[in-house]
Amino acid sequence: MHVSSYADTMTDLEPTLGPKGLAEVRSQLLEWYERESESFPWRDARNPYWALVAGVCSQQTQMSRARPLWERWVAAFPTVHAVAAASPAEVLRVWGSSGYPRRAVHLHEACRRCVTVHGGQVPRDEQVLLALPGVGPFTAAIVRCFGYGEDTTAIDTNVVRLLGRLVHGDLQPAKETPPREIAETARWLTPAGFASRWNPALMDYGAQVCTPRPDCEACVVARFCAARPRFEAGEEAEPVRAQARFEGSDRQLRGRIMAALRDSTGPVRTALLARDLASDAEGRARVRRLLGALCDEGLAWQRDGSCGLDTRTPEPVAAEELA
Repeated sequence: MHVSSYADTMTDLEPTLGPKGLAEVRSQLLEWYERESESFPWRDARNPYWALVAGVCSQQTQMSRARPLWERWVAAFPTVHAVAAASPAEVLRVWGSSGYPRRAVHLHEACRRCVTVHGGQVPRDEQVLLALPGVGPFTAAIVRCFGYGEDTTAIDTNVVRLLGRLVHGDLQPAKETPPREIAETARWLTPAGFASRWNPALMDYGAQVCTPRPDCEACVVARFCAARPRFEAGEEAEPVRAQARFEGSDRQLRGRIMAALRDSTGPVRTALLARDLASDAEGRARVRRLLGALCDEGLAWQRDGSCGLDTRTPEPVAAEELA
């Protein structure tokens, strides 16, 4: 398989792999992708809305874990217009217990912006995409790559880890490799016309093979990897950060509050909510504090001793815009 790069400006990286090594790395990773990768609906559909949903769902979440949420969301809201017409409470209920529910609010707001400002279309231009609520460089790249077939680079934590090790020889690239160098390396390596296969190949390879604890023996590009000698010498990658304890955390309790509000068919008495979720005065005060934070974030409301999901009616979208 012969593929060429669309970014030929990174001549300083040529000594790292050399022309033959560069071609071999591309071929091996693309062939691995064809054999081993999981199929995701948004990767081949050329559907910008599907790609936007995928990008938001996979923020801070592995693609494989994001898939059930993506499927649930697209089933409930098949088009950008369907999301725009929904209430905040509806989108939060569909999002369910998937975590980081602010993403659902952002996605709702982004789709409404697509309808009211962009004629019902998900934008193609990178800067216009970045102006949408909740859309950063990774999500914008997902839309442009999978939604529109653009030759662009989509960089997630798996790609950072793979490229930082393969090209730069760093064991823990998230800490050691400057983001600018990762971005330049990604542009240099991406084969022209193959971005919609190359980007997911890197993501999947980083998730399955070049993991935090890499399987170097199974690696199809191990002989080119600048970090392999360090791993073979017994060096270990330093953890990016200590995993925060979830049990008993504010994050866990926030999730329990949101679950109680989602499961209710109407307003919930705040005192009863606090009593159900905590066994002492300190715990009940904590419930009230976190409920207040959820309200500040636009995820819930409370007044007159009651609370619930944010059921504010959004500004109406003109009928012709939803047609």
